[in-house]
Amino acid sequence: EDKSDASAAEKLKKYFVQRRLRFYHPRQNEDINTIIANGIENAAVVLVFPSPSLQVSNVGSKLLNYADQTKTPILTIKICEDFQPVNWLGAILAPTKSCSTDFDEVMQTLISMGIKTSDFVLERGEKNEPQPIEEYLFKGETKSGNLKAKYQQSGKEYPIEFRFLGLKHGKVFGQGDDKDGAFTLAGEYKLEDGFGVIKMQKQYVGKDSVKYRGKISVEALNCVIEGQWKIGKMHDKFSMHLILSRPYTTDIEKVPPPQISRKQGSKVMISYCPCQYDLAQKITKGLIAKGIPAVCPPIRLHDMIKIAAHKARVVVPLMSKAYEASNTAKYVLSYADEADIPIVPVKAQDPYSQSGWLGVICAGALWVQMTNANEFEKKLDELITHLQPYVNDFGDEEQEMDFLVDETLVEGYYMQSGEQLPLQFDMFTMVNGYIAGEGEDEVGIFVINGSYNCLPDTEELEFEFEKHYVEKYDVQYSGTITEEESILFFDGKWFLDNISDSFHLEVPLNEPSESESLHIMLSYQWNSQELVKKVANKLKENDIPIWFDIAGDMKGNINSAMANGVEGSAMIISFNTLAYSKSVNCQKEFTYAMQLEKNIVPVLLENEKNFQDTWLGNAIASVDKVNMENESLFDSSFDVLLQRIKKALEEKVDEDSNQSEVITRFEGGAVHGKYYRFDQSFDMVFDFFSLIEGRVSGQGIDNVAAFTMAGDYDNEGNISFKKQYVGKNAIEHKGTLDCDELGGFKINGTWSAGSSTGDFYVESIDDSEDDTMTHDS
Repeated sequence: EDKSDASAAEKLKKYFVQRRLRFYHPRQNEDINTIIANGIENAAVVLVFPSPSLQVSNVGSKLLNYADQTKTPILTIKICEDFQPVNWLGAILAPTKSCSTDFDEVMQTLISMGIKTSDFVLERGEKNEPQPIEEYLFKGETKSGNLKAKYQQSGKEYPIEFRFLGLKHGKVFGQGDDKDGAFTLAGEYKLEDGFGVIKMQKQYVGKDSVKYRGKISVEALNCVIEGQWKIGKMHDKFSMHLILSRPYTTDIEKVPPPQISRKQGSKVMISYCPCQYDLAQKITKGLIAKGIPAVCPPIRLHDMIKIAAHKARVVVPLMSKAYEASNTAKYVLSYADEADIPIVPVKAQDPYSQSGWLGVICAGALWVQMTNANEFEKKLDELITHLQPYVNDFGDEEQEMDFLVDETLVEGYYMQSGEQLPLQFDMFTMVNGYIAGEGEDEVGIFVINGSYNCLPDTEELEFEFEKHYVEKYDVQYSGTITEEESILFFDGKWFLDNISDSFHLEVPLNEPSESESLHIMLSYQWNSQELVKKVANKLKENDIPIWFDIAGDMKGNINSAMANGVEGSAMIISFNTLAYSKSVNCQKEFTYAMQLEKNIVPVLLENEKNFQDTWLGNAIASVDKVNMENESLFDSSFDVLLQRIKKALEEKVDEDSNQSEVITRFEGGAVHGKYYRFDQSFDMVFDFFSLIEGRVSGQGIDNVAAFTMAGDYDNEGNISFKKQYVGKNAIEHKGTLDCDELGGFKINGTWSAGSSTGDFYVESIDDSEDDTMTHDS
């Protein structure tokens, strides 16, 4: 009511905004009676800031009497230490709990009152703004002429003047005046085929309440309510005549059920980078031990985004220099931010101040510092205090997940300036009404977030999603989804500022299988794309998970092709032609697959003699092949290939089930190295290098030739890998792996080739300033 009251309320409201918690937001130009009615109707709790100005406020009196009458919980926020509420305000606030303006204390008090604070969390995509106007059965006032009301007492008739009366979805609420003073009205009604019953309670300010019971009937534009009022032993008749805004139909009273379940996650997800694995596990276990459901996902970008989309109620990033430098962390937290998942940061390094992309996402967020092992339990309790508004009423049970799509193979295109451009994703998932994914195109790395829902009176779906190019801009996509033969077809428009055009996506429906995390990679050169697509479609019909670069020949990003295609495959199908043998990228891909000792099945699309004397001919000379030269024999050739694929998937599932988890140590970044021979040093320049889940992967060039790297490491620091020169010999490397607490590493060891041997090292490059920092582990 005055500036000091407003200042305290605004300060608390900012905390609600920062924590993505919902508060009532009235519409512009809405009258005060409607604001009060709509605000109280859906309120879980009313926060009251008592002061001398509130004590004499007519609006405050209306609002709090209405809240008291409707039994809406009230929490008193102390802002005037020397003020004691009296009269009506004192009576209403006397039984309520109270606390200071401290946000954490407010949330803890609400929890102690039994308020489900997790219900305050905004749905994904929802903003703190006025909600869409819902249709009322009736909404009006006496002055407008569409409402007349009266009651009888002791043989006389008295008018009831309403300043507002609303009937909507079985609820009655209103305010007005009669001969006994100002009142608020609340109640319920039930209608069936235009007839029903109604009960209401009229609450006078500072007086006893009056009960109203009667019947309600509706026909065309007329609504009649008649019955008896009662207070103590007194009772008599009352009547109300309402004129509706449109003729009554049963659909006015229908409350449409949600067409797609918008289940939000129920877990705290820890977002971390490789060097923070131990701390992430420690926090996760600590939260679970204290009854907070938590999950620490593996350091795989696809898995982290899926878990964020499906399971995360809130995300806890472990902010540090290494976290800020991590691409995986950047993409995962960018997705969480785009998906409006609440973020509660932990500062995991001291001194450290977040900047760049991390500074933007976490701006204004309250964080907990966890850098001292001796204070871990104390800081964990502090973190739980920040998390409780989101998870205080959730158990540790797994929510049922309604997967519609969980695929990496998504094909499509978008139109721009008359040109058809490829539109593809490294990961695309649809679950419980949400769309999530990530990928890379000529613009850069992107994440997507959106939703889908059923269209009324049709089997089609409607969708919208936002394609967020990390640290760049957003493109909006929307349209409809149709299904044909287990394929979802997305058709619609994309929008960027004033530019717009059409797009098309083809997304296979989800077919769960025990090998869903594996895939069959199709390796081919562009000229063979039509036949490869035919094979791909037949494999999808047989529920075989596949991966292939729609552009062919790994155009665009060979590193992404290696990481997503080769490493995660149960088998590589190479479609062999002379053009394939001449492709440098196909040779790199095939060589890398051989280094990883992948199961490779050559499919001959031409006579083998065409490339018999090439690297490809030598590589497949002793391998059992499938011949698809003759298109008329395609079906029988495909059946042979299918049986080999099914066997490979079964064997890979058995093999993976017996493997223990090795910690990811380096997800990729700037790396350099040297090797020594004849008292000389030679540089190794890397395009790509990673240490992920026990696998060594890389490629680069040195004074000899271009090379790929593949090998293994364990959690004890033992490492071995082979440097394979493309089209030439291979060099064995063995050594030890040392990792620091800031995300860096160094490998020292020896290389050998026949009788030759020497030392080498490979290490990460830190381009940032050298600070002395400590980290809790």
